[in-house]
Amino acid sequence: MGDFWLAWGDAALWILGFGAIGLIVDQVVFAWLRSKGRDGRHPTILQLASGLHWLPTCLGLILGMRIGLTHAPVTLKVYNNVILGIQLLTILVITAFGARILGRIVRAYTMREDTPFPSGSIFVNLVRGVVWLVGGLMMLATAGVSIAPLVTALGVGGLAVGLALQPTLENVFSGIQLLASGQIKPGDFIRLDSGDEGIVLDVTWRNTTVQKPTNDIVLVPNSVLARAAVTNYSTLDPEFGLVIPISFASAGDPDAVERIALDVAREVIAACPEAVPDAEPTARFAELTPPAAVLNVVIRCRTYQDRIPVRHEFVRRLAKRFAEEGIASPPIPLTSSRRQ
Repeated sequence: MGDFWLAWGDAALWILGFGAIGLIVDQVVFAWLRSKGRDGRHPTILQLASGLHWLPTCLGLILGMRIGLTHAPVTLKVYNNVILGIQLLTILVITAFGARILGRIVRAYTMREDTPFPSGSIFVNLVRGVVWLVGGLMMLATAGVSIAPLVTALGVGGLAVGLALQPTLENVFSGIQLLASGQIKPGDFIRLDSGDEGIVLDVTWRNTTVQKPTNDIVLVPNSVLARAAVTNYSTLDPEFGLVIPISFASAGDPDAVERIALDVAREVIAACPEAVPDAEPTARFAELTPPAAVLNVVIRCRTYQDRIPVRHEFVRRLAKRFAEEGIASPPIPLTSSRRQ
């Protein structure tokens, strides 16, 4: 009886010993990788360090279990079953960590500014899905399950599944097409043909998440977004030309209106950090329908989102200047109810 417990004690010591070695290696590698990527120039190394964390510890415990099993007093049948379980556990651990590491590396790589691939959860999920598929097939092969009939059955049933999941597959491929073409990527400010506008937060396998300026979230199916007319304001040149129409009485002096509008626009450009400082404003008369005329003033903004504070400041200053200069507004036509 004493030899029985002594043998199990030896097996436990092997497991604990290799687990401790794996933990030490884990901490050393993790600290070394973090020191390499702490300068900010290599974000991929930081993701690799985060993904590899605890993998050496798990592998150390599995190796300790494998060696400790040889010292355990078990029958041959139990020994073979445990060996098979250890093999399946090893594949499972490597698959799980592999999916996590590759997913984080892909996310870090696609978020770099110098990469041609845009960031999006759909790419990360595809990489993780491929890793889990390969790992699952390896586990089945290790367990003695024939993969060839399974692959054949999946190929035959894939057609029926594809037809049943046609809307879902359309969203998946539409999301891949949107990201691969570079038309839309996370961080872009877009406007949909429905009138909704906001910042693209993410493109998943089913929909695109857009955050409106009011902080509301709009979920647009990828297939709908691929067919819709979308205006992307985050192009290679993010500057936006803000057109502000000004109505005034056509009986007044148009030269004075143009001069005042340009003076106010220059003041706004100098005062607002959202306006492009080196861009000269322009003014063009657009309409003449007595008793009113319209003058369009164009001010360059740094981004499309910056148009709101620029327009606010311009309208506020222009109203004060018009009041000081005596510029008359066009008369408001009376409605039938007001005539009565």
